[in-house]
Amino acid sequence: MESCSLNYIDELSGGNMEFKQNLIEILKQEISEEIDLYYKDVGDAKRCAERVHKLKHKIGILGLDKNYELAILYEDNLRKNSWAGKAAFELALKKISSFINNL
Repeated sequence: MESCSLNYIDELSGGNMEFKQNLIEILKQEISEEIDLYYKDVGDAKRCAERVHKLKHKIGILGLDKNYELAILYEDNLRKNSWAGKAAFELALKKISSFINNL
């Protein structure tokens, strides 16, 4: 199972701890908001596809390459009005929520 990491944020910050902390705070806020909006829109495939689109980039930032690929497939399915991949995507969201809540 993949684990979340801050490796990409470490690279971006270049050792600047203040900048790193600012990036983490922005990421935490945006992920929390986007996850809440995703669950609010469950039932509307088009809106969920938009939420998944935004979340997949944060998933990539957290180093979750397999979950990023999963999000791409799920987003594509939602655009076809299919919910295939929903359970796996939501499991990834739980893992991400737990990780960011412990930062």
